Amino acid sequence: MNENIKQFIVYYLFYRLCGQVCSLFGMPGLFPNAVSGICFMFFSRAILAEDKRQPFTITTGLILFTIAFFFLTQYLTFWLGQLFHGYSPYFDQEIKQSPFLVKIAVVGFISPAAEEILFRRFLYQGLKPMGLKKASLASSIVFGLCHGNAVQGIYSALWGMALCFLYEKHQDLRIPMMIHMLGNLLSLTPILRLSLVDSYFTVCLTLICAFVVCMTVKKKGEWL
Repeated sequence: MNENIKQFIVYYLFYRLCGQVCSLFGMPGLFPNAVSGICFMFFSRAILAEDKRQPFTITTGLILFTIAFFFLTQYLTFWLGQLFHGYSPYFDQEIKQSPFLVKIAVVGFISPAAEEILFRRFLYQGLKPMGLKKASLASSIVFGLCHGNAVQGIYSALWGMALCFLYEKHQDLRIPMMIHMLGNLLSLTPILRLSLVDSYFTVCLTLICAFVVCMTVKKKGEWL
């Protein structure tokens, strides 16, 4: 077992244990996630310091890709939710019980940062000796399983593979971290609920975003 895998196991257990302890003390909603995420990032802050020395840019293509991929995966999740009758994710209940600013902080920033360090920096890096594709698939499946149910698991696994690709492409953890944050922030907006009123709108919007990404790549020579 290499060092990255050991770090993943230790830090993941610490992350979950910290959240459970906070819950035992009666912290409601997303407050346990906030505390465990902040504590985890404090102890793993040296990992982020390694990337801060390099230039950091989010391209137009990356932003458009995130929007398009968000709609594709959310649309898939919506229809999977219809198949699993009685599907009611616990995390969604926690979100509803939390103040708006706590939702923004935890869902939009703290959780994505902690998850990227855990699943991309530690787990994916630790599995790379088995090959890039296998490491991406395996770490993404684990990422999905850690979300607790089939619907969220499939959604998270798809995002996991996309984020592994971006991490490998740029060799900078801040890229998948920022994309993860953007995707999560989009999930808190009413745009998804509005688009699901008309499925054709969702499909068309996703295809338009994907087309714009392709045209951006072709015209400017930039990639994700």
